[in-house]
Amino acid sequence: MNKILPIVNIGTKSGKFKYILAQLGQKYIVREKIFKQLQDEAGGPKNDLYILGGGKMQVDFDKKKINLFDQSEVYGPADHKKSKTILQENYPDFTIVLGPADPNVKN
Repeated sequence: MNKILPIVNIGTKSGKFKYILAQLGQKYIVREKIFKQLQDEAGGPKNDLYILGGGKMQVDFDKKKINLFDQSEVYGPADHKKSKTILQENYPDFTIVLGPADPNVKN
């Protein structure tokens, strides 16, 4: 592992996004990015980066709420409970819930 990566990067804008749960060595990572971007951040293809699954998240920065749901068509389902734990450590003042999607949130 050549670079120090933040554990969580979900951007700064509210909305609905795809996300992945990855493991890099002993570190678990939650990203609203695709695998290739994360792989580049981690230092290229020759590293111990594994995608554990994916899904979708609805983020409302104004209401401080994150909703995790669904699964990745490419990587299969993420462990949303593990993702929730990781997000809660990084956003302790947010309410984080597990699905279903809130129909009132716009993309």
